[in-house]
Amino acid sequence: MAYLDSRVALLEGMAGNARAEAVLSPLELRTLQLSQADGRGSLRAPRRVERLGAMLFGSRRVPGLANPRLEALRRFAILYRLEGAAIDAGEAARAEAAGFSAAALDRVRRIVDGWPRRAGPLLRAATLLAGGAIAVSGSLAAYFWLADQFEPAVAAILLGAVAVTLAPLFAGRPHG
Repeated sequence: MAYLDSRVALLEGMAGNARAEAVLSPLELRTLQLSQADGRGSLRAPRRVERLGAMLFGSRRVPGLANPRLEALRRFAILYRLEGAAIDAGEAARAEAAGFSAAALDRVRRIVDGWPRRAGPLLRAATLLAGGAIAVSGSLAAYFWLADQFEPAVAAILLGAVAVTLAPLFAGRPHG
């Protein structure tokens, strides 16, 4: 049975067929894959407070790639993912100056267009509020049911113990 690297197939397959000059190297495809998680803040130079924090607590942010050509590709992919067709024409010129052809940048656009879209901040906020409302209403219903079964103080202690036990399950991964 043959081995299939699904990550490369995912990036290559979403882009469709490409002309020979628009083929991206595996390192360039990996750079595109890494840029999926980067935001606009990763493109700017670190601020004074961030540099001070890095000196005191260790670096938490990668300032960019050491290879200027790959950094130009990463920058183009991030900005295209965030801005779409409204991306500044100067960004394409910057990537072309770094050595990417117009066909290669078109291929990058097709790859980025094939990525799943993330929920916007309003949808995330609405989801968080809805989840909070469900949790509060469930907690109140559980408290009043327990208060009928036991003393109100015992019901509050039981509900608090359940909340403290379950909270780490829903906390998610630490960022950083």
